Amino acid sequence: MVKQRPLILISNDDGVQAEGLELLVKTVAPLADVFVVAPEVQQSGMSSAVSCNSDVELRCVKCEPGLKVYAASGTPVDCVKLAFYTVCKDRRPDLVLAGINKGTNSSINVVYSGTMGAVIEGCINGIPSVGFSQCCNYSEPVDYSYGLPIIRQLVEDLLIGAVCVPNGVCLNVNFPIGPIEGGLQWCSQARSRWTKEFDYAGENKETKNPLYTLGGEFVCLEPEKEGTDEYVLAHHGASCVPLNIDMTDHVFLSAIKR
Repeated sequence: MVKQRPLILISNDDGVQAEGLELLVKTVAPLADVFVVAPEVQQSGMSSAVSCNSDVELRCVKCEPGLKVYAASGTPVDCVKLAFYTVCKDRRPDLVLAGINKGTNSSINVVYSGTMGAVIEGCINGIPSVGFSQCCNYSEPVDYSYGLPIIRQLVEDLLIGAVCVPNGVCLNVNFPIGPIEGGLQWCSQARSRWTKEFDYAGENKETKNPLYTLGGEFVCLEPEKEGTDEYVLAHHGASCVPLNIDMTDHVFLSAIKR
């Protein structure tokens, strides 16, 4: 009897036509069957948003042995939820992956990321889940190639059990620009925030109200702290942060009870 190959569910927030998604599929396809359910259009910054007030349309883009690709009209979390309800209802995925995102999702960016929203949704459903993101200069072509061997190795390790992620924990992996030194490095999330988040964009000609466009400046609050994702990326390493979906601050809870 032929053993069934593992199944990987993949989503993203850059859309079903994104280059990073295509490369992620090609990288892991030799290791498992792949189902893709990704947004029809770009859905960056959606975090864990869901489509509460509109229907979500599911469209088959490609269907071939070992690979099925679907586009959904909703958010990244919609895509994962819909996958469990439809294309994966009779076959539970062994892994949920998201990416490869165009742009970093390190540090506080994980809070806003649609890519990581999809990962967290997979984790909520009890499946080992990983998000991959590529740091880049948006004015230049993005080179995803340096991170692909790391993706393949990590996915293979997860599938064979060489890396075991606890229930309720997901992984946030970010790749630096250019060659990677030191491979994948396990680290913590750096403290950071965004400032100057909106730029004035003029005036609405009809209402005369001011218009603003999202911009902002990323500020790392501990750039020299070793062992954080921002430090690792600044020193050309690939960062991997384990995230717990239980947001309880157990240290404070214990202290306040005392």
